[in-house]
Amino acid sequence: MLRLLTAKNSAVAGVIAALALWAAPREVRAERLDCRYFRAEETNLLPAEGGPGPLEGVLLPDNNVFRPILADQREPRFYADYRHLHFRGQNQLSEGHGNDINVAMVAFGGEFGLWGLRQRRGCDGFQVSVFGVVFSQFNLDTKSMDLLNTDYLVGPELTYRSGPWSGRLRFYHQSSHLGDEFLLNYGLANGVKRENLSVEVLDLLVSLEDGWWRVFAGGGFVAFSNKESDLSSTPWLVERGLELRGAPWRWQNSRLRPVFGGFFSQLQATSWSLSGSLEGGLEWSSANAAQRVRALLVAQRGALPFSQFFTDRTQSFGVQLQFEF
Repeated sequence: MLRLLTAKNSAVAGVIAALALWAAPREVRAERLDCRYFRAEETNLLPAEGGPGPLEGVLLPDNNVFRPILADQREPRFYADYRHLHFRGQNQLSEGHGNDINVAMVAFGGEFGLWGLRQRRGCDGFQVSVFGVVFSQFNLDTKSMDLLNTDYLVGPELTYRSGPWSGRLRFYHQSSHLGDEFLLNYGLANGVKRENLSVEVLDLLVSLEDGWWRVFAGGGFVAFSNKESDLSSTPWLVERGLELRGAPWRWQNSRLRPVFGGFFSQLQATSWSLSGSLEGGLEWSSANAAQRVRALLVAQRGALPFSQFFTDRTQSFGVQLQFEF
């Protein structure tokens, strides 16, 4: 009997202790300082006293100082989208389905910081990183949803921030590969010749941002190209764009905000014709994490941004889910 009472008392004491622990005041975690979005939403996170401190060497920094471009379809990130794609002229990628097809596009990629010269409690400084990304496109109007093409981009990058100014310098390799299903189900029987599109590109972007807006511009050139595609004879490219970020709505311990971006490019290889994409929708983020999820409407018009058929004129409209880490 004594043992039973002792056991019951121990159980009651355990329940009381658990309730007391649950009811005790919890420490509120400080918001994470994400230097990619410093000017847009995190100025208040700087320490009130002592300042951001001097530049210090940092191994394997866990966030960058340059914000990824929202509306660039070739930005290293994870995304999945559905598009209704219209070809403005003759084409081979539709696999005989006319000038309009439904496509799915996916991307798997990101960047990894190696070393930085950064402020301990601020966002100014340099960072050296590597990035890699894979882009694939699928024809949803075929029986097996044929893989049309896959592009690979990989290379080092140097990023920089000084207050509202930031920049990104990259040197990367790109190779494009037509899909096996596209070649087997259509390409080989219809005279499609696979080209070995392989280039090395140097590009630079400079960005100015403050609060709810951001503008950026830059360009680059094809430094090396295989003889088959020979893009080094028309190497130059120009890029620019803008981004808008609305005020957030608080939901639980997260934030929802409207976002909009435009990205525009011109290539010498396509006679400087203008290509552009617009993306807008909602971004969902947490105050204590770098992850962001976006649900966006997407519109594109201009040269096809992927594959050896990059000179084809297209326009598309669809929806996209972006995942940023």
